[in-house]
Amino acid sequence: MVIDNFDSGPGLEDIVREEFRRMCPKRYSIQAGVINDRNGQTAGDFDVIVFNDLWFPAVKSGATPESRRIHLPIEGVYALIEVKQSLNYKSLDAAMEKLVTSHRLHRPQTFANRLVENRDLDSCFHGLTNPLYSAILATDLAKDADLDKLVERFFDINKSLKRLEVIRALCVLGHGTVSWVFWDDNGDLRPALFMREDLFHPIIPFYHKVPIIQSAFYSLIANLFLHLYHSVLGAEDIALAYGLPLNTVSIPKSPDILLEPDDEWLSTLDMEYDEGLNRVPRKRNGLPPLSKLHVEQTTAMRLAKYKGFLSPEETATEGSKERN
Repeated sequence: MVIDNFDSGPGLEDIVREEFRRMCPKRYSIQAGVINDRNGQTAGDFDVIVFNDLWFPAVKSGATPESRRIHLPIEGVYALIEVKQSLNYKSLDAAMEKLVTSHRLHRPQTFANRLVENRDLDSCFHGLTNPLYSAILATDLAKDADLDKLVERFFDINKSLKRLEVIRALCVLGHGTVSWVFWDDNGDLRPALFMREDLFHPIIPFYHKVPIIQSAFYSLIANLFLHLYHSVLGAEDIALAYGLPLNTVSIPKSPDILLEPDDEWLSTLDMEYDEGLNRVPRKRNGLPPLSKLHVEQTTAMRLAKYKGFLSPEETATEGSKERN
């Protein structure tokens, strides 16, 4: 990888972002910016953000397209990467603290079997599809730093965190990359995706060390791509979460001010398909038609909800009218 030959210095973060843009599929937006959650909390400015700008708008746009002061919603972020020119204990701790803060922002979890950004297959909660990927990328080690000792420090800090707060990778160009794996129920060693099976197993640091591997950056990119392949974000309430407050509800005082459903739609409740895929009347064995039951149930529910919106005085008045 060309990036392994980059020297630290001015513009390093721009070079790293450009390399990620060159390698990542076009559906992933690579940028720098500020990460916010729907509660108004922030983890600050990040060097590399892998973002979904097809489904998620910016919370606040920057003054120019190149501005780092763009504010992005945490729900639309696939991955956050902190870039360091040289790595030692101090810079490692600072980067990990910042990334852990991002993991602790409010980020609603998807269900385990989400298909696309706006569709769930079911409501299985034994996993998720939108864990946040986080990594540290350093161009080199500080003069007094030892990679093995830094990896031990990386492990010790992660050991004190909740599973979804764990930093996913540490990469030092020209030296090596650490990610996570686990033993599955079949005894096979598999990458930890932080999405499903590995949430219920211990995870183990997985060390790719140069020169056993040719490129530390390649190991990081492969691990990131695996995450992106399986990751599906949730965008359904993004406008409500970051838009104007809509907590004042106003409805007509009369339950009769409404638009009834069309009879042609209600009639479909009384139909079903036979074995030949022909639409036939639904067999009810003497029970009332489903359309009639549906109208009765929704009417009763509407009247009950309608009373709930009235003040106690108005509710008492309505009850008096019904008794009379």
